[in-house]
Amino acid sequence: MLQHETIKPLLPWAAALLGGLLLFLGYAGFDHFYLEWVCLTPILWAVRDQRPGRAFLIGWVAGTVGHAGGFYWVIQMFQQFAGAPLPFAVFGLLLLAAANGIVIAAWAWGTRVLVRDGGWNVVWVAPVVWTAVEKFWPEIFPNYLGASQYLLPHLTQIADLAGILGVSFLVVYINSTIYWVITCWLEKRGVPWRSVAVFAVSLLLVLGYGELRIRAVDREAAQAGKLTVGLVQTNRGAADNHIEPDVILREHQMMSQALVAGRKADLVVWPEGIMRVHLTSRESTLPTAALGDLGTPLLFGACLRVSEGGEVRTSNSALLADASGRILGSYDKTVLVPFGEYIPFGDIFPALYSWSPYSSRFWRGRSEEPLRLGSHVLSVNICYEDIFPGHIRKLMRGGRDKAIPEAIFNLTNDSWYGNSTEPIEHLALASFRSIENRRSLVRVTNTGVSAVVDPVGRIVSRTRVWTREVLVDTIPLMKGRTVYAAAGDWIGWLCAILFACGIVMKAGGSLRRERNRSV
Repeated sequence: MLQHETIKPLLPWAAALLGGLLLFLGYAGFDHFYLEWVCLTPILWAVRDQRPGRAFLIGWVAGTVGHAGGFYWVIQMFQQFAGAPLPFAVFGLLLLAAANGIVIAAWAWGTRVLVRDGGWNVVWVAPVVWTAVEKFWPEIFPNYLGASQYLLPHLTQIADLAGILGVSFLVVYINSTIYWVITCWLEKRGVPWRSVAVFAVSLLLVLGYGELRIRAVDREAAQAGKLTVGLVQTNRGAADNHIEPDVILREHQMMSQALVAGRKADLVVWPEGIMRVHLTSRESTLPTAALGDLGTPLLFGACLRVSEGGEVRTSNSALLADASGRILGSYDKTVLVPFGEYIPFGDIFPALYSWSPYSSRFWRGRSEEPLRLGSHVLSVNICYEDIFPGHIRKLMRGGRDKAIPEAIFNLTNDSWYGNSTEPIEHLALASFRSIENRRSLVRVTNTGVSAVVDPVGRIVSRTRVWTREVLVDTIPLMKGRTVYAAAGDWIGWLCAILFACGIVMKAGGSLRRERNRSV
């Protein structure tokens, strides 16, 4: 009896640890996606009888464990990107995991607040609160729960209606329904058939919609115009590019020459940051020898220095050049990586850059214009910009002329993260931009994974990680816009409003009870 009483207070914390473990093992990269259907169930059990403050702490433990396990590769990023020694890199991981863990902490708190006085069913409260928090909690590396389902296209097609947040809502709804059925059974209240029936109908609707949309999009893609792209992955990391930039450039030229000699491509694509380019005007021409004399248009990443108005600005850019070397357009990266591409408050305190000598100092891009390759309109983004749905949605508006892009291109350097799960996690998150906008996504990286994702979100061709490869594939050039492209994260806003209204109603009820007791 004494042993039972000693262990009982520890059980909620053990459940939190279990939930955190299942959370990262079920995520993209580890790819046990089915664990994500139950990873929140232990946490819901752990907070069911707790005060809201304790529920927050239990959720925070689960979230910190989950993010520490899922983001273990951040240690190498801090070491490579910012030159941090191992103890500081580990500390950075813990800080990042604790910050991102607040998503689960706030979800556990909000769910407990809205459920504890009765009348509010956890089945619907849990996904509403989760979606609201996932939408609005700021993260350096957003990692939407829905991305865990990237291998299940029939579940993910609702992203063209509600974005990746809609898939997150669905995953939490699966968790909360399983928890509710188990709870009712254990408490001998019988099976909650109404909840089960609603869940079954909802899941059938999602799967049915997925089947219909996959067929429709495949038909549209088959009839669309085509573009053959060739991707070059040299398997040389960022450190190599820093030490031997001329050698790395020559390797890209040689591999590209072999690529176009073996198969005709309409466009060759190189990863992020391959060339160092200094221009006096963006309307310039580069020597064709520098581009490999390919006789083919080239889209490539560059560290771009532009002299404009007596000022020199350096940016992480993508340049599109035709076969003659004429620059057809450029895009400067807008969403910069803190401590890698800039240091927060570094403009106010320049001495911070001397403390982190490996950190770059890039100018933030301001243009949302697509690039034009003949009659084709292409949207280009760089590095981890492709995991920000709102940013890609802005780029897909077509700029000043509303020329809606027909495909999405991403130029990335994932070598900072070593031989880890990060490249697959990055690709999984990015693949949802294809579904949300119904466009092919072409991603080229220096060390993998380079890939082509079709408008359904399927990874149709890819390279391996840390291999030297070229990849040639043909993509459809799609037209039109989706509900998500037009309405954005409407489900996040709706859930946030419902969450806020629930909190206000609960607070009002508490005040009324206090007044009644005082009378």
